[in-house]
Amino acid sequence: MLELAGDMTLAVAIPMYNAERFIGEALASVLAQSHRVNDIVVVDDGSDDASAEVALAAGPRVRVLRQPNAGIGVARSRAIAATRGELVVLLDADDLLTPDSIECRVRALRANPPLDIAFGRVRHFAEYAGDAPIGLDAPQPAHVLSGMLIRRVAYERVGPFASGLHVAEALDWMLRAREQGLREVTVPDLVLWRRVHGANNSIVNRASLGEFPRALKASLDRRRANAS
Repeated sequence: MLELAGDMTLAVAIPMYNAERFIGEALASVLAQSHRVNDIVVVDDGSDDASAEVALAAGPRVRVLRQPNAGIGVARSRAIAATRGELVVLLDADDLLTPDSIECRVRALRANPPLDIAFGRVRHFAEYAGDAPIGLDAPQPAHVLSGMLIRRVAYERVGPFASGLHVAEALDWMLRAREQGLREVTVPDLVLWRRVHGANNSIVNRASLGEFPRALKASLDRRRANAS
């Protein structure tokens, strides 16, 4: 396991809701990282399946916090707040990190200390061939939360994820981050496999897709107000 001299501590934060089919694989991908992970926190957002039990079975390095269902934004914010690390990797409970996902992004931040966030390339999958995901598409640069590594001080400048949003909490947060001037890099490496299944958040909450244009308008309004 790589632990470069002078590395900052690193944590992984995972929100989870009814993910017993997937969370074990997500955590296995974290535990298999080539770079040291100092802390792993999973927030169970009121699951009514065995999600928490599966997460706990991943081993003593995983801390599981339970709460009544409050939504993905609240769960994600609590997971980050509970972690102990100067760098934080965000991961959704149904996605997978590639083995060198963290290492390549840490190297990018170490090479350029002014950077705040590191993203990478992403592929989608639904099934496996043996132990390997079967890609549904080619690797593409993607600024998604599940593919984000961020300095804690930068996250705290932006603040927690919005509560009350079902599908647009990621867009809302990223817009606020760019309004704050956070500096990003996208490495050329594949860092994330995003799982496609019938219970994806955007599918389950498709009635809330109107949140996206409202988040964009709110950001535009803030920019105009700050420019006046």
